[in-house]
Amino acid sequence: MKDLLADLIALQNVELEIYKAEEGLKQSPKEIEEIDSIITARRRALDAIDEEIASAEERKVPLEAELNENQAILDAADARIKRIKTNKEYLALQREIDLAKKRKADIEDTILSIMDKIDRKIVERERIKQSFESDKVILEDKKQKLHDHITELEAIRDENKGQDERLRKGVDVTLLSKYDRIKQSKKGLAVVACIDGVCGGCHMHIPPQLFNELVRGDRIINCPVCQRILYANTSPEDV
Repeated sequence: MKDLLADLIALQNVELEIYKAEEGLKQSPKEIEEIDSIITARRRALDAIDEEIASAEERKVPLEAELNENQAILDAADARIKRIKTNKEYLALQREIDLAKKRKADIEDTILSIMDKIDRKIVERERIKQSFESDKVILEDKKQKLHDHITELEAIRDENKGQDERLRKGVDVTLLSKYDRIKQSKKGLAVVACIDGVCGGCHMHIPPQLFNELVRGDRIINCPVCQRILYANTSPEDV
């Protein structure tokens, strides 16, 4: 019976390596995708600010042109006022000047508001950029490590592939069938040591009489709690 279990344990050791490698190969690309998403989101944040700054600059252009036109009107009015001969003409020109001055003040306030927004966006962009550049180094390093880890996992998987089939041929067919059923729901861990009456899978105590049977090794015994196949081990060092 111990020989049967030894063959099964050897098989499980190989298949656990394959299982862990394949699980890692499923998870690592997701982590890489998350890193890429973070980097993309930061870039989009910078692009969005650049678009806001460009839009504000575009709004400034016609306002600055109108401001220049308005100033030209005021300059022309100042030149005309010296040639006015009647009070009526003077009042009419004065109203024109007042309107032009008010419009000039409104335009200047709007331009100042736009420039203030641009300045704030430039500061915000610089803050995001500095944070992004700092974080990007960390993220790219983490991404490279994940790529390296994938390469390692592929090597482990490929190294153990083939060994599992060879070992399977040496395991009792009935025992192998039971092992396969259990491992599907136990993340590949179907055979565990029972140390001093404690299952190495679910860490629950098994009945003393059952443990005595396990030590004798007369039959295959499953943990009554988690249903894993047990083998006797009296000290942690022997696991």
